[in-house]
Amino acid sequence: MPLPKRKTVIRAAALYLALVSGTAATAQDRMPCKNQYPCGDCAVHDNNGNDLAGFVKNYTKQLQNSGGVVIKASGDKWGYMLLRTVSVPSVSSKWATEGNLNYSFYIRTTLAMVKSEEQSVATWWARECDRENGPMVQTKTKASGNKEVGLPLERYGNVFDGLLEKNITLVEYLDTFNMRDMNYLIKKNHIVTKCGAIQQEDYKGLVAYFNTFFSKFSYTDDPVLSKMAFITFFTGESGSRYIAHFNYENDKLSGWLKPLNLQYERDKDSAVARTFRELKARTVYIYGDDSYGMDKTIIQYAKDNDYKLRRRNTNVTTKFNDER
Repeated sequence: MPLPKRKTVIRAAALYLALVSGTAATAQDRMPCKNQYPCGDCAVHDNNGNDLAGFVKNYTKQLQNSGGVVIKASGDKWGYMLLRTVSVPSVSSKWATEGNLNYSFYIRTTLAMVKSEEQSVATWWARECDRENGPMVQTKTKASGNKEVGLPLERYGNVFDGLLEKNITLVEYLDTFNMRDMNYLIKKNHIVTKCGAIQQEDYKGLVAYFNTFFSKFSYTDDPVLSKMAFITFFTGESGSRYIAHFNYENDKLSGWLKPLNLQYERDKDSAVARTFRELKARTVYIYGDDSYGMDKTIIQYAKDNDYKLRRRNTNVTTKFNDER
């Protein structure tokens, strides 16, 4: 039986309003900020030293020292990246000579140097509207400003394409850091750590240790690994202790390395809890021959929080991919 005309009109009007409202809401959600781009020249050379030119000038020595050891110890099989995050004014245009600067709305911008046996390079990138999930962007800059950077300036996409040749990339950052960028941009295994966390004499041993760790995988772009997370321990030549954890992210292993300072018993509890909170799988492999007396703490935390633990010493030859 057909509906009366009046009810038909009312329902049609209600449907129209719902569609219009939904469209408006969607449009509002997608509406970009007024000045959505970072000022490219500010990021490269014109931000009172908080720019790529200043970063290269002040930290090239560290790039050469730490990155040089990593490249040499790995036989150029590892990549090395040094990062800094700065805030630059926003602008309404991607072009260097267009758009209005906005000094009241800043965009976090990542500055980077990559050490290479052949040629070290510098790059930078940001996310539109300063949103963590915003589109990645690198705006146009003036050639005269680019010359102020003490290393060749490359597009960030080309820099990360070059890292595809590396088995592992060690990323050191100076201040704040967006791990989302690394998981998206680096297509191969990587380890992230804060600048100064690794003692200079420990880089060589670190490369050897993690080469052994990664040799325990048939390959790391295996979906089987998505159900696993890994915690491992490393002692450097300096006697410093480190803890690292790895998650399977976008067909690779993404790891964090931190120094481990266990002065008191309660330090074990906080270190274990902090590490487990970063894991994205419920089956956790504890890899290494020495967990610095934290076994009981790890077992208790896993029991209380419904994790499945598996212990793996360094002399075991079975590949993690073959575990079921």
